Amino acid sequence: MFDVMSDHELQELHLFQRDELNALVAIHNTSLGPALGGCRFVSYKDVRSACLDAARLARGMTYKAALAGVPYGGGKSVIVLPEEPFDRTALFEEFGRWVETLGGRYITAMDAGTTIKDMDAIHSRTAFVASHSKIGDPAPYTAEGVFQCIKVSLQDELNIPLNKSTVAIQGLGNVGYRLMEKLIKADATVIVSDIDNEKTRKVINEHGVFVAPVSEILMEPCDVLAPCGLGGVITEEVIPRLDCKLIAGCANNQLLTDSVGQALWEKDILYAPDFVINSGGLIYASGRYNDHSSAQINDDLDRLSNMLLSVFCRAHNENKSPDQVSVEMAKEKLG
Repeated sequence: MFDVMSDHELQELHLFQRDELNALVAIHNTSLGPALGGCRFVSYKDVRSACLDAARLARGMTYKAALAGVPYGGGKSVIVLPEEPFDRTALFEEFGRWVETLGGRYITAMDAGTTIKDMDAIHSRTAFVASHSKIGDPAPYTAEGVFQCIKVSLQDELNIPLNKSTVAIQGLGNVGYRLMEKLIKADATVIVSDIDNEKTRKVINEHGVFVAPVSEILMEPCDVLAPCGLGGVITEEVIPRLDCKLIAGCANNQLLTDSVGQALWEKDILYAPDFVINSGGLIYASGRYNDHSSAQINDDLDRLSNMLLSVFCRAHNENKSPDQVSVEMAKEKLG
């Protein structure tokens, strides 16, 4: 575990275990404020895999908060999905007790596999929750930020009108589904894929979109590839088979390794760094947590596309990949 902490520059790593609860909290950097990041509830093959996921996600949250201009650091928690039947409410209440012991150094929120109801269970045991029922679901704001960034990337970088574009969406979770709806409303041609067959049948019936096989969605000919599931899907092995001009999605840590970003740049595929464009949920959750007005939250959200264009401009000027540039810009803000 110590090598994971060192490799990802974590300040703290906490492991909690009681009954069915097996959880980790990774705190990456608190230079700008307490660590804020979602709670992921998925299966892992072992503790080290869970630790690596939490560490990478926590680091991404630090960069996301820095570039979004919110006064928080980066953290993330993961709870390993139990293999045996369990009491879900009791499990999240227990996790809330553990979050409380951290004294506010980590503030949790929704993430893959968790719901508002789960956050309410955590909130019954700690105040350090940024997406319970009284705050609301951050997913619509994440989707809106990604949508606006896709629109401006097509317009300013690729000279393609949104209503003349084709977007392939991998994953129809809370954010991916909302992104799909926004793109359809804007008259983009949308291709989707999801491991949930019931969900894909629903989108065919309700929206008439084309559904690609899960194994082929990344290689679909399109203007924009939008990874909206779990991370690590863009690898050096898949790059030669990509047939897109822009990668811009909701998922965290879309690139498996740092070298993938440079490989995309050399192949002339523009990558919109995930922690830049998917920070709408963080902006909303942190704003509501601090009682900001809706107008202020929307103003902060509107600045995301300008930040992305700044990243692209610096990438072109310095001939560096956008992901490398965005990390450098985030570290400059951290001091």
